[in-house]
This record gives sequence, C-alpha cells and structure tokens, in this order.
Amino acid sequence: MTLRIAIVGAGISGLSTHWFLEREARRQGLDVQVETWDPKALPGGNIRTENRDGWRCEEAAESILNSRSETRELALELGLEARIVQASPLAKKRFLLWHGKLHAMGPTSVFGGFPTWGAKFAALKEPFVGRGPDDESVADFGRRRLGAGLFEQVMDPMVTGIYAAAPERLSVRSAFPRIKNMEAVHGSLFRGMLAARKARSRTPADQRAGSGSYSFLGGMTDLVVALSAGIIGPLRREEPVRSMERTGNQWILRGRARTAKFDHVVLAVPAHQLSGIEGIPAELQQDLSSVPYNPVAVVGLGFRREQVSHPLDGFGFLVPRSENRNILGTLFSSSLWPHAAPENHVLVRSMVGGGRQPQLAGLSSVELTDLVLSEIRDILGAAGDPAFVHVRSYAQGIPEYPVGHHDTLRRLRARMEGTGLHLAGNAWDGIGLNDCVAAALPRARALLS
Repeated sequence: MTLRIAIVGAGISGLSTHWFLEREARRQGLDVQVETWDPKALPGGNIRTENRDGWRCEEAAESILNSRSETRELALELGLEARIVQASPLAKKRFLLWHGKLHAMGPTSVFGGFPTWGAKFAALKEPFVGRGPDDESVADFGRRRLGAGLFEQVMDPMVTGIYAAAPERLSVRSAFPRIKNMEAVHGSLFRGMLAARKARSRTPADQRAGSGSYSFLGGMTDLVVALSAGIIGPLRREEPVRSMERTGNQWILRGRARTAKFDHVVLAVPAHQLSGIEGIPAELQQDLSSVPYNPVAVVGLGFRREQVSHPLDGFGFLVPRSENRNILGTLFSSSLWPHAAPENHVLVRSMVGGGRQPQLAGLSSVELTDLVLSEIRDILGAAGDPAFVHVRSYAQGIPEYPVGHHDTLRRLRARMEGTGLHLAGNAWDGIGLNDCVAAALPRARALLS
C-alpha cells in the first residue's frame, strides 16, 4: 500500500522534510508518495537572495553556522560542495554600539572599558546566584544571573539581533535552551562554560563542532534551488491549502485548484497562517495561535569603498536599546563574502523594527531607506548616495517564543499524536535554519516508522 504524505509549506522546513522522506523511503524500500503545497510562486519561504548588477543581498538569513553539521551534510548530498563559501575570518570580530561609538566584542574586551566596569563587577556574582524557575523571560534570567548592566549592554542587543524580539517577552527555555540547561545542570553559567570547555578539549579535533559560518556562491538561494530540484514528488506552487477534513484515517486537503487525500499532513507554514486553514481541529487552534510574530524590515545599502570611512573589519554591529537608535543592528556583508558586492564596493544590511520598534517595519521602502541611510552615515561614516538599495519588509517576520512556549509545544504534540497531523517550522523547531533542517530528518523517520 502506498503511503501518501502532504507537506503544507515550501520553506526550508517543508522542503527538507520532503527531501528526507523520499531519501529514507528509498533506503528502506518503502512505497511513499510525497507532495508539497505552497501558497507562493517561489519556494524557500523567506530565504531569498537578490542578485542584481553584481550585488548579492540576502533578504533574510545571511549564512549558516558551522556549529551544527546537519545542513552542511544535506548540502553535500545535494551536490553543493563546490559552491560552499566560508565566511571571512573577519566574522570573528563583532561590534556593539555604545555611546555612539563601535566597540569590538570578544574575550579581550573584558579587560577594556566596555562593557562598563560596574557591569563586569556585578557579573562576578553569577556563580553564587541560585537557580531560577522552570521558565522565565530572557530579561528576567539575564538580570538575575548577570546583573542589569551586562544584560542591557550585551545580552539585550544580542537577543534582539537573533530574534528581533523584546527580551521581556521571550522565553529563555525555548529561545536559549543551552544556557537554561547550564543553570539547571551546573547551577551557574560560568561553571557550565568551564565544563563545556573541558568537554571540548577531551573531544578529538576532527569531531568538534566548527566555528564561523558559510553560505554559497549564489547566496542562500542556492540551497533552496538545489532542494527544489532534488525532490521527486510534485512541488505545487501557488496552491494554498484552504481547508482540510478528517475522513477515516485520512485527511482531505482542498486548495485553489486541487483536492487530494493523504495519510499524513505536515503543517510547515508559519504558525500565523494556520488560522486561515479551515478544518484544523478546534482543540489545537488556541495553542497554534499562541506564537506572536514580530514585524521586521531588512535594508541593504551598497556604496563605493571610498564612501565609507569605517574599515568594516568584522561581522557587523548590534545596538542596545539604550542607544535610542532606529536600527537593531547591521551586517557587513561584503566583508564576509567576496561575492556580495562588485569590486571596490561594500554592502551593509540593517534590520529595523522587531519587538523594540515594530511600527518602523511598516514604513515605505523610501522611508526605510532614508532612515537606515541616516544611521549608517552617522555610525559608519558613509557619505553620499548609495549605489545599491534593496528593501524587504515582513509584516510577520520572526516568531517570538513566549514564556511557557515549551509547554505549549508539548501539549500540541500530545494532542496530535495519532491524528496524522505534524508540525514543522521555526515556530516549533528552533529559530535557525540549522534547527529546521536538523528537525526534518527525525520527523521523516518517525513518519515512515
């Protein structure tokens, strides 16, 4: 008997789940048919690279971290080895804006004037702070363990740079499970980091997680193109699922132009889109709609090298809330990738909005360009008009895991057990591209089992 599986959503979670299902079915000799439905004309979700006149500007994820191997292994299986590009060593250097000036962050900065000495001394109490509740906001966790100074000067901008979320609303257990686990196991982040360093030193060098990040010669779009070409079952573009109905042990999906029955349905569209699908069980609706999304705009600006006085000798910079700026942070894309800008030009990408200033993400492209250009001129010493501009706005851009999100996810999965429905995507599997790909293989194996 043929097992029929539908995947709703052709972002990285949906595409990688589709690919792993077909690969594992071949290896196990199973008769499986998989098809993916997506409301958009182009697959990949928000992963897209603007390639124009020698500029390559990412609209969402800039790169993939080397700290996990799953995505790289997938890229190699897809034949992308020759197109993988490692980020420049400059990526190790990161800046933080403080009192209007950029300060390099890293181990050596501990002995400099930033973070402030008051914040450093307060953080020395960390090993003596007791364990906190099972879950709490990132802000409560950071202030409790590190003190208000280090939280506001370092942790707050770091959190905003990853999630574009207000730390006061973000769950530390779901957003940063590793540091919450350090507290639970070792009673201290300091002791947890020491234990991790010792464990790493005992691990053979060829088995250690890598550092830095990588992309592809054509940008992040290369991965989406290779995945789309590598799947066998149909990728039905511009086919939104409008309703679904349980009949016996199967689900009937109805779209714009297609109706079909499936044994399993993987819901891989963003959580905020699920409310638009009629027929999802009522007992799931409240939890499925519990994940808020923050609006974000990404503005790419390109200049001639001589127009920018800052050397751009790093990954980029983040902005603490106390700086009262209109941008959350900026990446030095052309310093990371030789293919990001034409010769003798530089490309920077700034993020606007998020949970800190959501209203700014709704500005027009012209308004966003002017806003970011003003900040870049002041912070990086950019002069004149940019040679390249690209703006991408997301009204619901990045999911924000609220306190209690872990319990919500556990409850949803328990209620879906045996129903033929499955969840996928960065609202559930982790915010990063690596997280989404890493979750796809065990999901595929569980479905086939």
